[in-house]
Amino acid sequence: MSFINYKTKEIHCKIVYYGPGLSGKTTNLQYIYQKTSTLNKSAMISLDTQTERTLFFDFLPLAVGKIRGFHVRFHLYTVPGQAFYDASRKLILKGTDGVVFVADSQVIRFESNLESLENLQQHLKQQGTALKDIPHITFK
Repeated sequence: MSFINYKTKEIHCKIVYYGPGLSGKTTNLQYIYQKTSTLNKSAMISLDTQTERTLFFDFLPLAVGKIRGFHVRFHLYTVPGQAFYDASRKLILKGTDGVVFVADSQVIRFESNLESLENLQQHLKQQGTALKDIPHITFK
């Protein structure tokens, strides 16, 4: 559920980009960052390794305007795609308002996509929700 602060008239929405390693999650956020006006964005934060793979998460805060007098802000996160960062993925997914599943379009990565999607569904179930119950989209 989005966080609504009536005192400051702000709505905060957490969107998590989820998918297998090297599928393009960080690239999606970098593209959004490049195309967004400097008035509507803060600095993008990336915690990655020397090989430029996401270590913990990427984070991009965006101000998207006003709706009925409330300032709407999106907090975009990516999760690390590598399986050994499972605990990080679970933690970052907590409290999400929506999910963008980024699938790798290469045929040889089909199994990785399925494993990551199953992992997403498992983490959501552990948090008491299901993918069908939250806004989501899949990119290929």
